[in-house]
Amino acid sequence: MSQGTMDLLKVLAAVALVFATSTLVMLYVIFLMAQYGANLPMVGALPLTAPPELIPLLAQSQVFATLAAVHVTASGIALLLVSHTIDMALLITAKAVTVVITSLIGFAGGHMIYLQLNENTPLSASSISPALIALAGYFLLSTALSVPTLRQLGNLRFAVAVGLILIGPMLLVWL
Repeated sequence: MSQGTMDLLKVLAAVALVFATSTLVMLYVIFLMAQYGANLPMVGALPLTAPPELIPLLAQSQVFATLAAVHVTASGIALLLVSHTIDMALLITAKAVTVVITSLIGFAGGHMIYLQLNENTPLSASSISPALIALAGYFLLSTALSVPTLRQLGNLRFAVAVGLILIGPMLLVWL
């Protein structure tokens, strides 16, 4: 495993932990403020029930699938061209989206822990499974299937490029 992949895994672990912990703390602060400070201005208006409705909306959104399909097509086009700038732009985008998806999963995990501790709601990853699939896909796009990695295939990269350009639109249908 390359140093870049190890660094990305460390960042993803830190992001998931920070967002899960921050979500848990935030929800408990809201809970405490609603319990003990409801008569203070604006404290009683804190929506304790807002995060549960956001999780399925964010996690099951087709935004990540659409971005992945466009990213795969863009990777194919980039392999046909010779541009270090485009290669790096796609790599940075893939890593950034991977981190954003991880933060969403950390948020959902912190909220699930909060519900488990306060309402004995069973822990279930079914509501975030689309986000987990998107995370796996973008992790691959930022490591093993990144344009700089695929460029090392030499002339075989042209065949891979055509394949990626054809697979991109199909991902919209499959995902």
